[in-house]
Amino acid sequence: AATYALTKMVEERRAQKLRQSAYEEQTKIRASLAAAQKARGEPEGTPVPEIDMDQVYLWEVENLGARFDSESKGVENRMAASALPAQRGSVPPDFFRTVSSSSVFQESVRETDYNHLLGTKDCILADIVRKPGDGKGLTTKAYVRAGPRKALHFDPKKVNAAIVTCGGLCPGLNNVVREITNSLYQLYGIEGTVFGIRG
Repeated sequence: AATYALTKMVEERRAQKLRQSAYEEQTKIRASLAAAQKARGEPEGTPVPEIDMDQVYLWEVENLGARFDSESKGVENRMAASALPAQRGSVPPDFFRTVSSSSVFQESVRETDYNHLLGTKDCILADIVRKPGDGKGLTTKAYVRAGPRKALHFDPKKVNAAIVTCGGLCPGLNNVVREITNSLYQLYGIEGTVFGIRG
């Protein structure tokens, strides 16, 4: 029994060393492939030549500029970030109640560039599931990606906005209304009023 246990332990250790050696070898191979891909300007990862996509069709959203003249020609889309007090304890009690008013907001605002502005063809693929053997000639639909564009259609100085809710239970609705309002004032820096309308 002792000989069997000792033999089993030796075999397990040998198998473990083999697995460790194979793992280290695979790690070296992956590192070498990654370095070669980086040198060629390719993304990191394992290529899957069995999966191909021939065409992407964008579900476009009609731009207001196609039907109406823009009110903000020459207005650069920059993020209007309110300059909040540095320390939480120094925030005046009525700051968050008054920051949305034009005079208070304009006194506390500073502009900054967006990290990235989206183009007209930036999109998110709709049909993302693929498997080897699907064959060539595959197509997929794509959604327009949300985010800041280079040009604004409306001049923030002239904007009034209305948010309409139509009843019914909708988890997260208050968060949506809040973020729309905050974005209009604190990102776009509108000088008008945001109205809440219950349908």
